[in-house]
Amino acid sequence: MAGVATASQRHAGVVRSVRMLCVLALLALGQQAWAQQYLGTPGLIHAPSAEMDTAGVARLGAQYIPVAMMPDAFKFEGEKYASWTNYVSITPFRWVEVGYGYTLMKFHKNRKPDAKVGFYSKDRYLTLRLQPLREGKYWPSVVVGGNDVYGSGDEGFSGSNYYRNFYVAATKHFKLGGNLLGTHLAYRWWKRDYNDKWAGVTAGLTFRPAFYSKLRFVAEWDGNEANVGVDCLLFKYFMLQCALYDYSNFTAGLSLYIPLLK
Repeated sequence: MAGVATASQRHAGVVRSVRMLCVLALLALGQQAWAQQYLGTPGLIHAPSAEMDTAGVARLGAQYIPVAMMPDAFKFEGEKYASWTNYVSITPFRWVEVGYGYTLMKFHKNRKPDAKVGFYSKDRYLTLRLQPLREGKYWPSVVVGGNDVYGSGDEGFSGSNYYRNFYVAATKHFKLGGNLLGTHLAYRWWKRDYNDKWAGVTAGLTFRPAFYSKLRFVAEWDGNEANVGVDCLLFKYFMLQCALYDYSNFTAGLSLYIPLLK
C-alpha cells in the first residue's frame, strides 16, 4: 500500500540514521581511547589486536553487522541477512577481559512456516582475552584470546559455534613526531569450515594524528578482506566506531564505556 514503508525501506532508514550519527559524533569533541570490535572488546574492526582496556572498565553496546560480514551459515530461507550484535564486557584486571554477547537471528515466529518473520532468536557467545606480555620499550604486547569459547555442543541453536575462533595477537606502538602509529599482527583459527576464509594471518595499522589525537584511524587485513574505519570516545562515556568492510559495506557500533574504578 502507498505510504506504508516496507521492511527493506525501514532497514535502509536505520542504516542511514546510523551513518548520520557517526558523521555528527566524529565532528564532536572526543577523548582518546581504543576502539571496540563488533564483539565488544578492544581490537581493530574485524581482526584482533593485543590492546586491552584499563582495569575496571566495562562496556555495554551494540553494532550493526552488514551481510558480507556475517558467517556464511547465518541464513534465513537460504539467504544471508544483516543483523546486530549486543554485548557486555569487563576488564577486572589489566591482563584479562571477559565478554558476553549475542547476534540476532531471523526466524518465523514460533518457527511456524506461516508465522510472521522476525528476529526471534539469538546466537550467544562468550569472549575471553588474556595478556601474558604487556607492551614495553623494545617488545610488543601479546594477547591470547577467543570468541564463543564455550558452547553446549556442535549442533542446534545453542551450540552452533558460528563465531568460535581462537587467536594469538601482538601489538607495538611507535611515536612519530607527535603522531602515534600502532602495528598489529595476529594468527587466528576458526572452528567452522565456512569461516576459513578469515583464518590465518591478520594484520593492521592504527594512526593517531598529532593535530587531532582524539581520533584513531584503522586499516586492516582480516584474512580475506581489507577494511578501513575510525573510532573515538565521545564525552568520556560513549565509544563509537564507524567502518567500511571490504571498502563497501558500512558497519558501525556504539557502546557505553563505564569506568568502574575511579
